[in-house]
This record gives sequence, C-alpha cells and structure tokens, in this order.
Amino acid sequence: MNSTDFFDHINTAIQSKKPFIIFSKPESHSVKAYIQRSTETHIIKDYSESGFVFAPFDSTKDSYYIPLENSIVIDVKQPDFKVSSQQSSLRSTDATNNHLQLVSKAIDEINATDLEKVVLSREFKFNLEFSNPLDIFKKLAQNYISAFTYCWFHPETGFWLGASPESLLKVEGKIVSTMALAGTQVFKSSDKVEWDSKNIEEHTFVTDYLIEVLTDYLDFIKISGPNTFKAGDLLHLQTLITGRLKSTHHSLSQLLKAMHPTPAVGGSPRTKALEFIKSQESYDRKFYAGFFGELNIPSDPTFRNSKRNIENRAYQTVRKSTQLAVNLRCMQLKDNLAILYSGGGITKDSDPHKECKETENKIQTIKKVL
Repeated sequence: MNSTDFFDHINTAIQSKKPFIIFSKPESHSVKAYIQRSTETHIIKDYSESGFVFAPFDSTKDSYYIPLENSIVIDVKQPDFKVSSQQSSLRSTDATNNHLQLVSKAIDEINATDLEKVVLSREFKFNLEFSNPLDIFKKLAQNYISAFTYCWFHPETGFWLGASPESLLKVEGKIVSTMALAGTQVFKSSDKVEWDSKNIEEHTFVTDYLIEVLTDYLDFIKISGPNTFKAGDLLHLQTLITGRLKSTHHSLSQLLKAMHPTPAVGGSPRTKALEFIKSQESYDRKFYAGFFGELNIPSDPTFRNSKRNIENRAYQTVRKSTQLAVNLRCMQLKDNLAILYSGGGITKDSDPHKECKETENKIQTIKKVL
C-alpha cells in the first residue's frame, strides 16, 4: 500500500468517526494503523485482549482498546510524508506561577514527611489558527524516528498524539524488557555529559522500584546502565532491564498493575506520591502519563517438529507480542485547541524555577510540529 492510499483510509475513518490508531514504533521506518470496523466502544477487562490499548494515568479508570479481530490493519513501508506547508501561529496563557507554588509545596512536603519524590505536571494550552491531526502525526513520525509516535482517535477520548521516548513494557514470548527513564537536561554538545546528584537520585528511585517489582515476576534479570539517552533536544538517564518470565508468573494485568504508574511519572513511595498528585495538581491528567501500544499481538507461528505427526504439524505454537510505551511528550487536540502536557520529578534538592523550565523544555518536542 502506498502513502496516499494509507492516509485516504484514515481520512475515511475520521469522517465516519470510527476509532483508529496510527503509529510508528522506534526505528521502524514504517507506519501501521488499526481502523475499527464499527463505532462500538471496547474497554479493557483483564489485559488478555488483543489489539491496541490506550490507558489513562489513573489505573482505576477505563482503558480503551481497538480489538485486532474487529479492525482493518494496514501499514506502509518507508512512507512518503507529504505535509501541508501552511503554518499556524500559537497563542497561549502562562501559568508558571501556579507551577512554581506547587513545586515549592511539594519540596516542603518531602522535607516534612516520608515522601521522597513526586512527579508534578502541568498543561500548556495553545490556540491554533487551524489544526490537522494527520499533518501533526506525519511531522512527529518524520522528526522523531527513535520515539514511539502515534495519533489516536476514539469518540470517547477525541484526538491524542505523541512521540514517547519511554518504553513501559515489552513482552516477546517469555522475554520481558522495560526501562527506567528519569533525570533530564537540555542537550548542549556531544562532549561528556555530567549529571548532578538531584537527577541521579531521581533516576535511582525509578530503577530501584522497577527491580523490586520485577523480581516477583522475572528470572535472570539483567540491568544495563544508567546511560545517557538523547530524545529530541533533551538528555535523560536511562537504565535497561530485561528478564525471563517465571514459570509461575502472574497475569499481564497483575504485572501492569504493579508497574504502572512507575516513579518516573508518579513518585516514591508510590501511594503517598499519587495521593499528593490527586489532591494538589489542579487538573485531570487523563491519558497523559498513561500508556499505549500493541497488546497480545500474534506473531508468525513457529512449528515444533514431531516424530509422531510431522505431516500435519500438530504441535503449533504462536508467540504473542506486547509493546507498550508511557504516554509522554503528548498532546490532546480539541478542534483548534492543543493541550500539551509536561512534568518533572521533584525531590528534596529540586529548584522550583529549574523545574518550571524543565516542563517548558519538554513540551518543545510537540510544540515544534504545531
């Protein structure tokens, strides 16, 4: 299928208000889509489902998905991204003072209680002269090849788009991988990068939490890092974690419940951090800092040789693949209003002004393509 036919299918789905997802996985050089055949709403029940999931930050709220068996699945290799040359001016309101006060309050809470880290976020609202979600997606996929880029539409959620640098969970057969991604600074040069104690501590909270959780689910855990990872114009500390599912492993639903939200988007201790976020942040994160991706997708079947019955290949196994990303560097599109989301980890060593600047730096990934 060529790019023109591919996006014609998507435009038809938009006109008929059918749920769809367009996405490009990191370094894939291709774009894939699930277009639901009906307008029916599907809610995740236990993560045994197969399709594309779109989950909120608050794990007690509904996670939507587009079922594989009820969708048209199309893709295009090496897509030709033809984007309108028309530009849109941005108009926004500044709420920096509110975030400064929130960060200061969090630092006081950390110093007075057993709260160690809390991730605080904010909205950036921009009024656009016009908006085209497909053009925005094309620019994201074209400019951020190392990210998991997407454009999601559902009648219940509207349009969401993003370019996430952070993997939540990847499962291939019994092999599981994830990452701790925390600690941020602006990329300035390719020379040796120095990390301060605040960023190192913030990263350690996430890494330690993931290892503690995964020990109950995985054998042969391997840890690589921390290393410096470049995402757009920002640098992050990244630790890769891999392992093999235990023979007595729990369900994917239990593993996700234990992992999400990680301290990279919530804080530590998790319960106390989430309580602070819920009581003090002045808005609903919705799907920002949630997760998205392909869930239980069958790969090509492999066959086991059997001396008893080679002819009919009776012993067939189908591996399933799950690849989920944390919904960061994202935006919600409501007609000509773009709502961008950004956050940062607050510890005892945080500086409120630097934390505000970090949230502004993080939205540049999305803002640049508007």
